[in-house]
Amino acid sequence: MLQAAVPFTPEPRSTQWRIGFDLGNAVILETPELNPKGDSGLALEEAERLLPDPSLSFGLAFLPFNRITTTAQLLNPRQWTTIDLQGEVTSRTFLGIGVFMGRRMSSSEGGYHLVSVPLAPSSPFLGLRRQASSEDLIFGFAGAVKRKPQIRTRLSETRWENLLPVEDAAALPFGYEAARQLLGGDEATDQPRFLYGTSIEALVQNRSSKLWLLNYSHPDTTMGNHPWGIFAERPGGLDPLYIFKPAKSDNDYVAYFTAAIDLNQDGSDELVIEASYRNGTAYKIISAAGGKYDEIYTSYYRGQ
Repeated sequence: MLQAAVPFTPEPRSTQWRIGFDLGNAVILETPELNPKGDSGLALEEAERLLPDPSLSFGLAFLPFNRITTTAQLLNPRQWTTIDLQGEVTSRTFLGIGVFMGRRMSSSEGGYHLVSVPLAPSSPFLGLRRQASSEDLIFGFAGAVKRKPQIRTRLSETRWENLLPVEDAAALPFGYEAARQLLGGDEATDQPRFLYGTSIEALVQNRSSKLWLLNYSHPDTTMGNHPWGIFAERPGGLDPLYIFKPAKSDNDYVAYFTAAIDLNQDGSDELVIEASYRNGTAYKIISAAGGKYDEIYTSYYRGQ
């Protein structure tokens, strides 16, 4: 058993979930609520205080839970139920808490994570078989689940040529012109823009619908603004569910569907979005409440 392992807590009365990754020899769940003052940088400072001389150039550092500063109340039932993008469901126990660090670490990988490993490591540093990526995304549910969550992945993606999306009317949904207008089709710009994105099947109020996530921008995030939206395919055209029109900033990204899964068990899928920045990636969860879709979670940023 890990020294100063993470203690267990009672199972929550309501559904609680976390986003995470299968790294090959470890499974991690993001726990941003535990970061000191909600700051992932302060979690890394805690690791550097306790482990000032990392033995690896990059890896996962296990921290003694009773010696770190945390903010929120811990949630860690003895059993977590995880599901991956292939729909495989596994029961896991999380005994460790850790952060990514190393002698030559040049990227940002977030703050505290709950960690599950097959065997307790003999060293506080663990070299990883894989780095966190969209292919290895998982979802963890605190405790047992009443029914197996169904997960859906993207159906289609715009074709690309020469590093640019190909705007093909035959591959876009009926009514895409109205989507373009909603995303800023009338706005003047010196930059070329393209309508491109991904589609997915998802539950909307217990009914299966085909959804489209469409960007209307240049894929180079340094060029112009980067609005995007989620639309439901209907017989008469596209029904806008969520429109995001950000002002130009240093944190622009383009968006793609990764998965649809009913995380809160209310009959409508949460939509898992990959936010692709110029030099990194994060994941956003879009959820319906009161008939309106909103962003309810953004994962740790992973990249330069």
